Amino acid sequence: MVYSSVSLLVLLCVINGGLFAQIPDYIKICKRDQSTVSNCVRNSIENLRPKLISGIPELNVPSLEPFYIPEIVAVSGDLVPLKASGKDVKVSGAGNFTIKSVTVNLDTLSIRARVRFPKLHLDGRYNLDTQILILPLRGEGNLVADAVKCDAEILLRSRLVNREGKEYLDFTSLNVDIAIKDYRIRLDGLFNGNKALGDATNEAINQNRIEFLKTMLPYLEKTVSKILLDTANKIVATIPFNEILPKD
Repeated sequence: MVYSSVSLLVLLCVINGGLFAQIPDYIKICKRDQSTVSNCVRNSIENLRPKLISGIPELNVPSLEPFYIPEIVAVSGDLVPLKASGKDVKVSGAGNFTIKSVTVNLDTLSIRARVRFPKLHLDGRYNLDTQILILPLRGEGNLVADAVKCDAEILLRSRLVNREGKEYLDFTSLNVDIAIKDYRIRLDGLFNGNKALGDATNEAINQNRIEFLKTMLPYLEKTVSKILLDTANKIVATIPFNEILPKD
């Protein structure tokens, strides 16, 4: 469940790489030209891949290999009670992303992007209190998961604000849609470590993994959207818009 958020965090790096790359000399400059800006951003992302994998501290972009998720929490009382969290999750494989599309609209100051991660491997800690079918599911311990064909699509909206005579970019909203072809997950520590019950429950989780993911997805998308929006605004807070996307 936690792995889907990585797609979105990497996607932020994708957007950051394209938009904010004019400042460092290792990033391709994109002009404020509607006819060329989307392709320019995409090419800039591809050029940035090695930097994205290792991280770009000067742009507050963390490394993708590995990528760390401090915490994601999901709480719901709808239909089936759910309390779940993942902590200190280490994600491998995010650097092998494929850019499906990038569209920059200069009139609306919005960006759409789609990215695929062929394979992601996660390990970390979890805490879970829910129910699958009629089976209560409680426990905490180690989490290991493998996911394939993880697709992420985001829509990032922004506006221009004036500060001390200069225009700055302010991201106002970020919407996230996640699609995952398949995954397998293993939760150790269920039922106070009872191996027989734990094995049976893990099998039940994986047999019902589509339903399990549908339950978790809205909370993951909401959490990831907030993280990405906050991070994006931190990056552009001190850079004038004319330096982010120069006119000529």
